[in-house]
Amino acid sequence: MIQINNLCFSFATTEIFSDLNFSINQGEILSIIGPNGCGKSTLLRLLRGSLKPQTGEILWEETPVEKIPAREMARKVAVVPQSSAIPFPYKVRELVAMGRYPHRKNLLSFQDKADLHAIEQALVMADILPLAERPVTQLSGGEQQRVVLARALAQNSSVLFLDEATSHLDIDHRLELTELLVRLNREQQTTIVQISHDLDLAAAISQRILLLTEHGKIAEIGSPEKVMTAINLQRIFRVDVKVDSNPITGTPQIVPLINCSTHQLNGLKVHLICGGGSGKTLLRRLHLAQAKITAGPLNQGDSDEAVAAILNIPVAQEIPFSPFSENTLAATEKLIKKTDVLVITTQWWGAGNLPCLELADKAIQQGIPIYLLAQQQEQDYTNGKAWEKIQLLQQQGAKAIRNEEHLLEELAQQLNI
Repeated sequence: MIQINNLCFSFATTEIFSDLNFSINQGEILSIIGPNGCGKSTLLRLLRGSLKPQTGEILWEETPVEKIPAREMARKVAVVPQSSAIPFPYKVRELVAMGRYPHRKNLLSFQDKADLHAIEQALVMADILPLAERPVTQLSGGEQQRVVLARALAQNSSVLFLDEATSHLDIDHRLELTELLVRLNREQQTTIVQISHDLDLAAAISQRILLLTEHGKIAEIGSPEKVMTAINLQRIFRVDVKVDSNPITGTPQIVPLINCSTHQLNGLKVHLICGGGSGKTLLRRLHLAQAKITAGPLNQGDSDEAVAAILNIPVAQEIPFSPFSENTLAATEKLIKKTDVLVITTQWWGAGNLPCLELADKAIQQGIPIYLLAQQQEQDYTNGKAWEKIQLLQQQGAKAIRNEEHLLEELAQQLNI
């Protein structure tokens, strides 16, 4: 039904998607999940033509999305946004009625019987009929979200896009909305594409799940059983989970493994080789644990460098968008020689940061313990050179660590060595 081919999109100099390829089948529920900032909402806007890709194509039944007039697109797809500011005191019924505009001959035409029936039905299905004559501005955030949902339902579109539509709802209305989506899908064959942070509900109702990495790449797409694995969720969300089978539905059920212990590193000297956001969470956690931190090499303006600057962490800096110079690498080597532990959190390896692994090799020769955080072979873009060096480091005693929680436990043990 909807085919996405080689999709590339950027905001200014920030790349969101590169060579994205997948399809959305008619009559399915597809849930899109992934960490904050990975481009989920942007993807929905691209799919309905609100944004234009730099390259690639999006086809609706073989028609390029940019060739579909806005009015026709509004008849094809209804959208429930993440949040919807409603500054004017429309009555609830009036706002829901706006969902019928794509079906009218012109904006000044009167509502016909089909319009009135669709509006009443939407009010009932969203459980807001008692609110129909109230000004929307007097409603709670959750009630307003149900009004926006009703407006989308009134469109009677064959496709429904939802961007975290349950985020402001209490648990009973969240479950009611979920059941409503299932009914629309099964009884009216409505195609539903939803962004969700509720992994259990997404697994329970979706035929397929699209899991995106923080860099907007497809980590996995397929059935909930295929996508919702402990390995996939740990890799993308960086948390330990246990995936069970729901005893009633049989769908995956995610149980976070929460460690309530606090870590105090009491001045342990830790150097981070990071970049591109791979170290910002760990920098903060190490700071809170009272470690003595250094970092680098990092380009000025890198998100990790920005966090380090705010936390007053010494960094070996390079000018923006440049490979690391000999001077910067030498400054980094000096910092590493003074450290107790070297941690490598870098996730993407290319020619520009490959020399960092040479620094790690020198460090391990000097007896400095090295920890490799969540390294993956598919993120090596150096024709295997980086992965070969990572494996060599492990052979020499560097320790591979799955996530930050395990790393902090390992670092706490360093204090007793």
